[in-house]
Amino acid sequence: MGSKPIAVNLQAPYLQPKTTSHKESISPTRRIIVPFDSVSVVDALSSCTASGDVKLGSCLHVKVLKSDLNSNVFVNNALLDMYAKTGFVENARKVFDLMPKRTVVSWTSMISGYSRNGLDQDALLSFLEMLENEVSPNEFTLAAVLQACSRASDCELARVAHGYVMKSGFMSDEFLQNSLVGVYAKCGLVDSALKILRAFGLKNVVAWSSVVSGCVLNGIVEDAIRLFFMMKREGIEPNEVTLLSILHACSLLRQEMVFCWAHGLVLKLGFYGNNLVMNSLVEMYLVNGCFNEALEVFCEFGFGGSGKYLAPETMASLLQGCSNSASANLGKSLHGYLEKHGVFPCVIIENSLIDMYGENGQCDSAMQIFSRMNNKDRVSWNSMASCFVKNGRFHETLKLLKETRRGENSDYPDFIMMLMAVQACSNLASLQLGEAVHGYMTSLGMVNDLFIQNALIDMYGRIGRLDLAEKVFGEIPLKDIGSYNSLIAAYGHNGNISGALNLFTELKESDTCNPNAITFTSILSACSHAGMIREGFEIFGSMQKNYNIEPGMEHYACMVDLLGRSGRLEEAEAFIQTLPMKPSKDIWGALLGASGISGNAETAEKAARELAVLEPYSRTWRVALSNAYANAGRWEDVAKVRVQIKGLESIGREGGWSRVELAGEYFGFMVNDTRHPESEMIYTILNTMKEHTKYEYNHQAYAFD
Repeated sequence: MGSKPIAVNLQAPYLQPKTTSHKESISPTRRIIVPFDSVSVVDALSSCTASGDVKLGSCLHVKVLKSDLNSNVFVNNALLDMYAKTGFVENARKVFDLMPKRTVVSWTSMISGYSRNGLDQDALLSFLEMLENEVSPNEFTLAAVLQACSRASDCELARVAHGYVMKSGFMSDEFLQNSLVGVYAKCGLVDSALKILRAFGLKNVVAWSSVVSGCVLNGIVEDAIRLFFMMKREGIEPNEVTLLSILHACSLLRQEMVFCWAHGLVLKLGFYGNNLVMNSLVEMYLVNGCFNEALEVFCEFGFGGSGKYLAPETMASLLQGCSNSASANLGKSLHGYLEKHGVFPCVIIENSLIDMYGENGQCDSAMQIFSRMNNKDRVSWNSMASCFVKNGRFHETLKLLKETRRGENSDYPDFIMMLMAVQACSNLASLQLGEAVHGYMTSLGMVNDLFIQNALIDMYGRIGRLDLAEKVFGEIPLKDIGSYNSLIAAYGHNGNISGALNLFTELKESDTCNPNAITFTSILSACSHAGMIREGFEIFGSMQKNYNIEPGMEHYACMVDLLGRSGRLEEAEAFIQTLPMKPSKDIWGALLGASGISGNAETAEKAARELAVLEPYSRTWRVALSNAYANAGRWEDVAKVRVQIKGLESIGREGGWSRVELAGEYFGFMVNDTRHPESEMIYTILNTMKEHTKYEYNHQAYAFD
């Protein structure tokens, strides 16, 4: 070729020479002369491509640029192919653009490079550019184009490629036939895929699996099952890909009998030891709420002694199942299994463990997992914050937020973490902390997020600052139903029934959203606390009549509370008898609470008998029953119930705490707590307030009657 040869230094450690005698010595560096011609360079670049050594390939590229091989089409094609296959698509494109002459191989390498690296649109644009340059594609070009069409779901260009396959006489190529079947199936054109399948009598599992997979991908799951049976009748045995598609189809069908059939199919075809198939089988059960069946498959597969284990994602789903089913002991067993098999560190599983322990009320265990994590992602921080909020450890939530601020990662905290912080402030009823979090979110530019704004309305409503809740509501440009619900609930919490009713009327007249079930719960609760029976029943009646919303248990509970608080206990009992479903603990709890206010011990006892069945170990309804006896002057019964309540303390449940904030300092107390140094004065003032409240209540009830 007229080019000078190049010298390559090979270091002794890489040579592995054969020693024939102890007297012979090997030079530490051997100098090999390699001819620098097109054949040698193409071979060298092919080796770099195979080994992924792009650094050495780049060195060869530099040498080529300095030689007269720079314009050699074979060398340029080899360079283009090397860069494309090693992921350096931009470099490949530069080589392609600088080529003085391009062949069909050049275009095919460029199109394949784009397709291989997921740049399907660029691959298809290059194909169109190739046609504009009047370069005829070969079978390899068309195969790459069809692959790109399949991933991009470009039906029109797939038809163009199909036309070129026919025009070029490549329809007899089985690989292209399979590619055409695959692209049509993935685009949802199942009939076109079947026409090719039947026209060429394709009896290979690849083509049939493509059609089945395409049906599942486009949601035609019944057709996928039907085609699977057709495939079996044709005598074609399904492979791993076919089974994965069928399991996905069965999962989408959500029918228990279908799950059993799929499970049996896996057993019958001998895929019970296949990792991918077993993971898919477990996921099918988990996604559809069949936790016990998923666990059974896991036990058979994971403890079979074959040394195979489920994927981390599947194990994470199993742990999530333990969270949903409140199976703390089972979750601990899975945790032990994972520790034993050296799965950690694994972020996705560690996050699921945090969530599982949090759902089961074991914050300390969740915190241990969190603390020992080497790499915490966004989900890790959010899961830990959610764990604290769910278990009433609100100060720890805010401490966690403070820790995220110290980190260097600009992704933390995110919107979910800030929502957790707002919820913590809401439960603490702390204006000082709430305003601090609000200001911090403003500095982060998060305060314009609709979910954040709705959470702020709820927080200020719970704290008692309706003015700030109304201000946030007024600043929302496009309010959703959550915005209205939050402010209606805030009005209800603070006894502003007129504000709640006015906003409810505004919502009904709104063109953007309509009331939902949560809206009616909030407005009915507000009517209940205000004793507005007529308005409450009118709103309750409009649910189904005007908005086609079926009343739920929470709405019936509000109506019972509305009647009970107004002293109409007989009407409340009669209302319960008319319910279309069995009354829940909330309904009996509402009746019991109302009976306590009225001092009607007989009705309170009826409600308590029902609650004793529904919540046998609850102290909440026993306290309400004790109060009802106290208001009725039945002190012996009060003492008996108090003994029961104390007996329940042995179960280990912590008593309920309340907390007030004064000048930035928090004071926590329990029922009948006397530990505060000024408790005597506190109880004196409290009893005075109760007397005033009782007088006002009786006065309003008299005026209403």
